[in-house]
Amino acid sequence: MRSRYHKISGRIPPKRLMVIKGIFTLFFLSLTATVGFAEEISYDYNHGLGTLNMLSQSPAQSLRLTLPMVVPGGIKPGLGAHAHTTWTNVWADRSEYLLDYEMLDTVLAVTYGFDKRFGLAVTFNNRNYFGGEMDNFIQEFHDLFGIRQNGRDEVPKDRKIVQLFDPETGKTAVELSAHDLNNNRIDLLLNYNISHGTQIWPAVNVYGTVSYALESAEVFKQDKQWDFGLGLGLAKRWSKSWYTYAAVGLSIFDDRELHEQVANVRPIEFEDYQLTGLFSLSWHYSPTFAILAQYLYNGAAVKNIDGLDKPSHEVSLGFKWNTRRIGVVEFALIENVITYDNSPDFGLHVGWSYVF
Repeated sequence: MRSRYHKISGRIPPKRLMVIKGIFTLFFLSLTATVGFAEEISYDYNHGLGTLNMLSQSPAQSLRLTLPMVVPGGIKPGLGAHAHTTWTNVWADRSEYLLDYEMLDTVLAVTYGFDKRFGLAVTFNNRNYFGGEMDNFIQEFHDLFGIRQNGRDEVPKDRKIVQLFDPETGKTAVELSAHDLNNNRIDLLLNYNISHGTQIWPAVNVYGTVSYALESAEVFKQDKQWDFGLGLGLAKRWSKSWYTYAAVGLSIFDDRELHEQVANVRPIEFEDYQLTGLFSLSWHYSPTFAILAQYLYNGAAVKNIDGLDKPSHEVSLGFKWNTRRIGVVEFALIENVITYDNSPDFGLHVGWSYVF
């Protein structure tokens, strides 16, 4: 297994180190920025119940840092505990590869808001790959609504495989267990709310994150890798019931060394940077219950594999409920749109948060 892949890059080049230093310098300078918005409203006026707390579930993106999309109110004053898990099914059948597996993405986090502006989060993120327990349900759902199976009904169910094909012969050149993609990491995130906003202007925050890979997918030669991210978030209340949230972020990845790869199979080349964006629309049935529609964009993670070299587009529909006694619970369904090979075919998300 360790001899199948090819080394494609070295350590972080000086030019990229300069970019990282410049971005994080701007970030820490922004911590001292003063925004001249009138403080005529409570600090959490524009917060609402916030967004659905999920990361990208796309195949290539999930092998490294997936930048969290933090908006104002995402880290509340005091000590908080958070647990979220997302279960997705992936099916992609192309001339160069076949992906047929499921993934359970589990996030455990502790947050601490020092005050109404500055907070931090320490997060453990584990991704486990396994066989397709959803296959039967998804195929029956597609048949019921006349949706094309795209070949998934022609292969055995409950598989957990990744296949790479020889482009000249079409024969399988490499077959891996999806379990070999398992990976986990620990992240440190710092957030600063620049402005709480007004009745006209949105609340604004900036944040930075440092991510350390404890265990990398088997395709990578090394486990101990560092990734970095920087983001900007917005939260706006439009009426008693309607809120919108938006965020944009940039990820900067440590170079990855891949293992030796077999002949006639194109070596995978990963992107060094990635742009991420989120938009969320929230309708509050009550101050403690909200229905959300959310769109997550992630730039391409791979340079040279058709389908995987496209951005991913993930749409979620769900709710958040502040039970008051046991914290905030959330639930969502995930679907892929626009590009189907680089997004989860279907997914379920549940989460819980509690501020002590």
